[in-house]
Amino acid sequence: MAKPGARKRLLEPFFARPLVETMCPTGLEFCDTAAALADVLHESVPRPTAVVGVGNPLVGDDGFGPAVVAGLESGKVLHPFDVRGVPESFLGPIVASGCPGVLFVDAADLGAEPGRTAVVGADRLAEIDVSTHVVSLGLMADAICRLAAEEADGRDVCCALLAVQPEGFDAPDCLSAPVAAAVQRAVAALNAFADAPSS
Repeated sequence: MAKPGARKRLLEPFFARPLVETMCPTGLEFCDTAAALADVLHESVPRPTAVVGVGNPLVGDDGFGPAVVAGLESGKVLHPFDVRGVPESFLGPIVASGCPGVLFVDAADLGAEPGRTAVVGADRLAEIDVSTHVVSLGLMADAICRLAAEEADGRDVCCALLAVQPEGFDAPDCLSAPVAAAVQRAVAALNAFADAPSS
């Protein structure tokens, strides 16, 4: 069993980095209301959608992804997955869900005020500095698309990221106020996205 504090030392290189860096992605469209976020989701990811909550709830705002999927109900349109810090362990179930859309939900350095949210397309995932997990979401998206294409029905999958700008990672098992508000906004947006009539 790991000694107390060993996990914190393991994560220190990430926590030591500033939350706003010069390498932050540019040109992101921020969604500050549930309605605006739902509209961007409609443009970014097809339905039904696997909603993949990534992050560690024990590390402050890194718990954004799991908090969002905890607020969703599984149905015909949304298929929530709480993958915590090991999204690679859920590749099989995500692909087996048969969803043409995969939406990762995670805390990421967007170079913005805490609590602001944006949807990032698969083509820009490599630019995003995501939370504490090891495998990049860009690699995850590539693997999901490849595995779905190799199935008997040869499905195409479109991946995107719903990201929030964190305020901090110091409070164990507690989100900051801006990120807690973003959780409510994201859940409302995803429910509106699920309930909208098909075009």
